[in-house]
Amino acid sequence: MRAGGVQLHRLIRRLAALAVLGLASSVAPAVWPAMAQTAPQDAAYPVGIRQMEYVDPAEGGRHLAFALLYPAAPADQAAKPYHMTFFSNLHLHPDAPVLADGVKRPLILFSHGAGSNGLYYAWFGEFLASRGYLVAMLYHYRANTYDSTVMYTRSKLWQRPRDISLIITDLLGDEVWGKQIDAGHIGVAGHSQGGFTALWIGGARINPALYLAYQTGWRNNPSVPAFLRAELPLDAGPAEDVQDRRVKAVFAMAPGDLPGFGMDAAGLGHLSIPTYLIVGARDTQAPPGENAAFAAKHVPQAQLDILPGLVDHEIFVNECDAFGRDTWPEACIDAPGIDRHQLHEVIGNAAVKFFAASLGSGDGR
Repeated sequence: MRAGGVQLHRLIRRLAALAVLGLASSVAPAVWPAMAQTAPQDAAYPVGIRQMEYVDPAEGGRHLAFALLYPAAPADQAAKPYHMTFFSNLHLHPDAPVLADGVKRPLILFSHGAGSNGLYYAWFGEFLASRGYLVAMLYHYRANTYDSTVMYTRSKLWQRPRDISLIITDLLGDEVWGKQIDAGHIGVAGHSQGGFTALWIGGARINPALYLAYQTGWRNNPSVPAFLRAELPLDAGPAEDVQDRRVKAVFAMAPGDLPGFGMDAAGLGHLSIPTYLIVGARDTQAPPGENAAFAAKHVPQAQLDILPGLVDHEIFVNECDAFGRDTWPEACIDAPGIDRHQLHEVIGNAAVKFFAASLGSGDGR
């Protein structure tokens, strides 16, 4: 889940970015009239969860797994929500009946951080689904918690937007779920490397020379076993244009590592759809100045939201229970005075307002 890199290097980059942040924060955000007039929508539906997967025949049977969160029929009062290891305050009902109200709903695809998985952000999917959206929380192929390799977490990053595009196609063609989706209203969201992915599939482009340099850095990294390095490709071609024009809105949480992956000012200028960037002011893994704030300066329809104070990178992950805090303190324990639950309300409401303005509300209005 962590964006990766040596902490000293991150600290140096963080200090260097502060001056940039001072300039970037002054960028006037784009505000859409519908968004300015829309009050936060209260949760209206119980949320079902269904683990799904498709197989990509073009890639030798590559499995594309995701959890679909959706508005469900009223839950049986005796039914207990699913308990997810490490996490708390989730209210998800496995395989609950889909709400049958005849409404076609916007679809949101969520891209997780490097080596993480979509359900580490289940709170976000629940927040949107309880307000009428369909949300596919991805397990990126060979780049997730359960199945991860350096090939896909650090080299073939272009497979991430490809995963999203294939899942959009398969969901739209699904005999059950295709009938539930408003195909003209599809958005993406993501965190960290997933935030970068969201910008990328939305239309931002990488500089091929910089991306090739990034690949070369991992190919020559002596900390990676030689037999793995030998298999890493040196080819920026597949990464040059991964835009999916079916995607109409981008919600990027603490996107990173834009400079490291080669997404420069010119490349960001190609992202022409509504874009919302949100990040903690203290983010030490994807420093705002060189990532979210930098993107906001160059994406034409961008809105930037910097959460003030000691808000760090992992604030976007689920709330943790005692087992999670003991097992995974760096991702579960926030700085003193930071209330993750309260911030999730802020982030969730921002997402609902943004998607309602750019895609339409979850109840078909």
